Amino acid sequence: MYSLIYTSIAKEVMQPAALKEILRYSRTWNKDHNVTGCLAYIEGMMGDRHYCRFIQVLEGPENEVTDLFGNIQKDSRHCAVTLIKKGAIEKRYFDTWEMGFEKMKLEDNPILQSFFKLDPQLIAVHGNITNNMLMDFMRSFYNYLG
Repeated sequence: MYSLIYTSIAKEVMQPAALKEILRYSRTWNKDHNVTGCLAYIEGMMGDRHYCRFIQVLEGPENEVTDLFGNIQKDSRHCAVTLIKKGAIEKRYFDTWEMGFEKMKLEDNPILQSFFKLDPQLIAVHGNITNNMLMDFMRSFYNYLG
């Protein structure tokens, strides 16, 4: 089993219909390819700038996850796709979600403001994929909503 987590910047504010279409397509594709995961879409104001960012975790067979990530990198709806961590995992953390989803407001989540500044502690790339703060943040949705 293989997992990766990445972030990207939405090129524009994503409307609810566009997010629903992403999820509809993702859930169908992921189910057909034995991929699970979670997508977070975060938007809000920080200072005088409006930010929109994605965080996504993908889990599944390595070839499926890496092929999917290759397609995600080419998606024109976002830019600055940054791979945070990748690697083998012993078990899935989002095993019942073809694609979980959470939309958040930056103002409601102070820890995310550090992430938007790309705080090195938050996106540290060291050690096992399972001990990353960003991964723990994403798993919290599954533990809460699971």
